[in-house]
Amino acid sequence: MLDLLTKHLTVDTSVCKVAQWIKTLSEDEQKAFEALRENNAKVNNADLYKDLSKEVTLSFGMTAFRSHMRGYCTCQKN
Repeated sequence: MLDLLTKHLTVDTSVCKVAQWIKTLSEDEQKAFEALRENNAKVNNADLYKDLSKEVTLSFGMTAFRSHMRGYCTCQKN
């Protein structure tokens, strides 16, 4: 049980789950996400999230994804 408790003490909360997931992608995919975030006004984040979740298992929900893509999640306010 101590391992479980310790795990939660060492979580980096300065980076959101979406940013952590994006860091696991290839460099080209990371650049594409950055371009999508920069052009957020033209992107339907709900549709993008749905399309992504059909292709891969995501460890975050739509709200976290939308917050990250719009630039107002905790990892982008630092």
